[in-house]
Amino acid sequence: MEQQFEDSAVWTVATHNLDFAVREYLLLQDQHEELCQRLNQLSPVTSSSSSLSIASTAMTSPSVSPTRSFLGRDSLSPCRDQDMTSHTWMPSPSCRSRAYQYERVRDESVVGEVAAGEQKLFDVNEGMKRALTELLNCEAVRQDKAMRTWVQTRLLETEKELRRGRRRRSSATVD
Repeated sequence: MEQQFEDSAVWTVATHNLDFAVREYLLLQDQHEELCQRLNQLSPVTSSSSSLSIASTAMTSPSVSPTRSFLGRDSLSPCRDQDMTSHTWMPSPSCRSRAYQYERVRDESVVGEVAAGEQKLFDVNEGMKRALTELLNCEAVRQDKAMRTWVQTRLLETEKELRRGRRRRSSATVD
């Protein structure tokens, strides 16, 4: 009886950690979308390349994504069906699969706002990296090949975006 309680408690904690990491990732992904859209609005898109570009997470992996069937195994899970099935889990087309090229902005206030937005985007990407790493460490994710692949792919894409952001910032300081 005591072993059954311990197993149940461990499973409940593991489910909570998985649910928490998923929710954290979803919130950060929403923030990422908003920041990309805001940065997109701040600078007009041009066809020529320039020193200021805002790159977004490239979603090149298959659209395998966690769903309620993966996360919610019983009523202990705080996730509701609509929470997991209504969220697309992928960035909008305005923020997906390409680097946006922007012309140089002459207005100093806009330049400052873009720089602040890029710093926020960097911070959100760092948070996404932490949440995805936490997901990757969850036993349920490790045991589900499709979920593990999905998380690993998102983690690699997030790390690539972080590197692009670092390069962008370092090249901006050289200009």
